[in-house]
Amino acid sequence: MGAISRFFAAAVFVLAPLPLGSLDLAWICFWNFLLVCSLLTADLSAVSRRNAMLLIPAAVAVATVGVIVTMQMWSGPPAQSATIWELPRRSFGLALPDRLSMTARGPWLAFGSVLLLSLAFTRAVILASDARAARSLLRILAWAGCLYALYGILAELIAPDVVLFRQKEAYLGFVTGTFVNRNTGATFWGSCALLFLVPLLRTMHRQESGPPEQPDWRAQLEQMLSTPVALGAGFAICTIALAMTGSRAGLLLSVGTFVLAIILYLVPLELGRSRKWLVLGGSAAAGLVLLQLVGGLVAGRIVEHGLIDPQRVAAYQASLGIIADHRLLGIGLGNFEAVFPAYRPAVLGSLGIWDRAHSTPVEIAVELGIPAFAVIALVSLWYFYHLLTGSLRRKRDRYIPVIGASVAVLGVSHSCIDFSLQIPGYGVFFAAIVGCGLAQSLPSQLRKERGKSAQIELK
Repeated sequence: MGAISRFFAAAVFVLAPLPLGSLDLAWICFWNFLLVCSLLTADLSAVSRRNAMLLIPAAVAVATVGVIVTMQMWSGPPAQSATIWELPRRSFGLALPDRLSMTARGPWLAFGSVLLLSLAFTRAVILASDARAARSLLRILAWAGCLYALYGILAELIAPDVVLFRQKEAYLGFVTGTFVNRNTGATFWGSCALLFLVPLLRTMHRQESGPPEQPDWRAQLEQMLSTPVALGAGFAICTIALAMTGSRAGLLLSVGTFVLAIILYLVPLELGRSRKWLVLGGSAAAGLVLLQLVGGLVAGRIVEHGLIDPQRVAAYQASLGIIADHRLLGIGLGNFEAVFPAYRPAVLGSLGIWDRAHSTPVEIAVELGIPAFAVIALVSLWYFYHLLTGSLRRKRDRYIPVIGASVAVLGVSHSCIDFSLQIPGYGVFFAAIVGCGLAQSLPSQLRKERGKSAQIELK
């Protein structure tokens, strides 16, 4: 059962980006079902008390969202009626529902995506509590991302107007892979590139060589995929796909996190003060060189459109107005598209549908209110703290929390100015990597001591 459970989990992590980012409700339900089955049959023997405690803040955040959604759907007290209902009531005398949510089922349907990300994160933490399983999972995710990158590049060269046998309606001339939005594709491939970059640094630093301990085909395949040549090729393919998306924020933030990953990995090493400064300067220079090599398409867009989108700034200002009117409980999870037209500023014109705030933190505050946003922000900061301390303090397999911290910074920072984490296909992939990094963020010595304490208690 344990092998089947791991297979279900890996299948969800790897395949979620495939069906156009799994935006359809049917795919969200299917992935939730597989993850529930995987969790019910999971092997918990490798899960320490500390790793189990890592899941408590996530459970608190999900419970908070569930309570808020329940109150948003409540007719009458304790929820107040949405202020936007007042105009049609007074003008037309319509009998409209007395609830916060603008839609009858929107919050519960949107809660499916929240549940999916939380289940993916939980399953990744449990699975990656074993170091060998964590290394295997990251390797699988890396090469799956490389295959997605190859598909995206080849699809753009062979059939640039088609995405997964469907007519491509937007972002013609840019690589999107299996995603509809190029910005999500850029963040996805930036995350995949980090899955190759950090192990490449580790391999070059440790200079591992020699035949595998168990000379079977699996061990030989793992050794072949872990060579500097293979890792470098994977990193190059993902970076090329990233550059071909033409995403300004995607490329700039990805290169920034490449530099961050290099610094996090190299700084704790005993290099001496002068060599550490050399590392910092070299990392920054490498980032600039990489931008020059692959950023030509993005540089053209920056020259033409600039770094700041004035329409997004106007949308953010309108969203702040919504937050001011619905501070406590928000407008209803998944209701941004329904409410935003009433607050839409004239500067946005009449063209285009703003179905998202293009900033996940802003949208969370709009839809769930300030208290729920504060809980989610605190939980995120707590996890960031553990990822960073694990990246700097661990000895063995320290590259795993380094990957987790770098991908967390990339995904969250990009979602502050876009909505990549709201796309289930990337959100599941992101949650799997971050959960894997968190599960291995505890220093080995402390983990062993707690493991011994747990064995004594069992005896």
